[in-house]
Amino acid sequence: MTAIHPFDLQARAEAAARSLVALLDPQRDGLMYFLGDWRARPPRADHSLWDCGDGCGRHTDALTLLRTMVRQGSPAAMPAIGDEQIEAWMIRLFGENDLTWLLPEPFAAPWGPQWLLVDWEAGTPAAEISWAQRGTLLGLLTRYQRTADVRYLHLAQRHVQGLLRVAQRYPQGLCFPEGYYRPGGWHFHGPNLHPALEEYNAAVVLPAIHLYEVTGYIPALDLAEGLTRFALYHTPSYLPDGRPRTTEGVNENHFHTRSNFALSVLKVGLVTNRREYVAWARQCYAHLQSWGTDFGWFPEGFGLRHGEICCTTDMIELALLLGKHVDRAYYADAERYGRNHLLESQFLSLEQMQRALEIMPADDRPAAWEGRYSTIDGVAESQIGGFAARSTLNDAFHLDAPAMMQCCNAAGARGLYDLWRYAVDEVMTDDGKPLQLAVNLRFSVETPTLRVVSHEPTSGRLDLTAFQPRRVAVRLPVGTTEALAVSTTEAGNSTVTELRAQAGYVNMDINSQQTLSLYYALPERTTHYTVGSPGRTLSCTGTWRGETLLHVEPPGPYYPLYQRAVDLEPVQPVLPAQMPLDSL
Repeated sequence: MTAIHPFDLQARAEAAARSLVALLDPQRDGLMYFLGDWRARPPRADHSLWDCGDGCGRHTDALTLLRTMVRQGSPAAMPAIGDEQIEAWMIRLFGENDLTWLLPEPFAAPWGPQWLLVDWEAGTPAAEISWAQRGTLLGLLTRYQRTADVRYLHLAQRHVQGLLRVAQRYPQGLCFPEGYYRPGGWHFHGPNLHPALEEYNAAVVLPAIHLYEVTGYIPALDLAEGLTRFALYHTPSYLPDGRPRTTEGVNENHFHTRSNFALSVLKVGLVTNRREYVAWARQCYAHLQSWGTDFGWFPEGFGLRHGEICCTTDMIELALLLGKHVDRAYYADAERYGRNHLLESQFLSLEQMQRALEIMPADDRPAAWEGRYSTIDGVAESQIGGFAARSTLNDAFHLDAPAMMQCCNAAGARGLYDLWRYAVDEVMTDDGKPLQLAVNLRFSVETPTLRVVSHEPTSGRLDLTAFQPRRVAVRLPVGTTEALAVSTTEAGNSTVTELRAQAGYVNMDINSQQTLSLYYALPERTTHYTVGSPGRTLSCTGTWRGETLLHVEPPGPYYPLYQRAVDLEPVQPVLPAQMPLDSL
């Protein structure tokens, strides 16, 4: 694979799209292998219950977004056979009661039945009610947004109706009382079968509320509001001041469950104008931040020293929504999380990957079911463009949990799209009249109205070319309060204007076809980090330039992160293959 500029979002999207379709089972019509074991020799990928709905739905969503943002004329703009196979599985698993069901295979048996089910009998058909339903509805909605094909909309509406039919109704809202639905119905009634199960089973709220926002489909609003009200009323998982209550419980300790729930509550609050929901989500976000780092690493579980990219993308999306609707200062969080841990966690070098696997301690445990549901064919190669699912502060791998998870590949890809889509946005001016353009994230991006070429982290400089006369606001790095705007006429005469930031942004008017260069400082700092829990910690020191983490010491032992070059040429963006979709 040709070397990719570390801050080229469109090139990274091409690599991610290749990876998302590279680990499919030809013997099962392209069913994905969701899990992988990096310490197996050679590395092995395995089928799992998360192939069903969660994996194929997330991948359908992510592939649609990636093929939207890649450069015009890129081969990655066209769907591959793998796209069709993954989408076909998403629809194929949609069945009885209009739910997504697990396959009748040993590898797809329910996870955690001792916690999430009552009176479980092995071999009973089951519909995983949280992430599988979320993935399917997410995939259907994004395909409808992209294609306007009503078949996707009709399936999404049937899915919502199916979920409403099986939900238990209480004065406080809607409840899925177990982790899996069975053909005979629920075997438990009410809340608190397991700590945090209420918000865990509300995973589908996020695509449901977005479906309502996009289409006006009222039952989707009923589903989202009902699950949200019930979870907020009954969950035991938060302290009176809004801090997450943390235990060793498998759901309550799962960061992604909490960050996805906070994101869902925020979105419901914004769409329905429930200010108390927005305030709760904002407070929860602040507490979740304290468990991670300011560069975007967040733990898979509270107190762990390995992370999960699903959590990083959740936190990016929370920051973007808060920045867009509450306070533009939150865009700084999204930029730091995105340009640092999200980008650094994407595998771009097969040579570096192979070197890491050679020195990582081997695990000679055999594959489950004598390897009938596993593969060793090209696993490492398939993940170039994918994401380090369980990285730590300074390494793509950590021996606490050296596993590949396809949910993180899809989440990482969605995060790339979010950064690209919301880097430049249209906002109303303070007087509520004409639109102005806001450069919220300082990546190289081209839109029909503005081209942004970023020189960071080599220097604090943006080159802005307007294709229509526009007023443009640019967010400066945190700690920088002034900038110089330099414009040059056709005769070669330069004009320099001093700009002072207001609420973190500088404002300027740019004429049609004019290029203006904005110069600003990139403050440097050094920060120390420690994560984990007593007796199981990991510490490092990071060196920053502006909002880019350049180096982390000590370097990781396997696949070191944050060994970044600073003498980079700027990325030259081009228009995307298709018009952008609203992903949030």
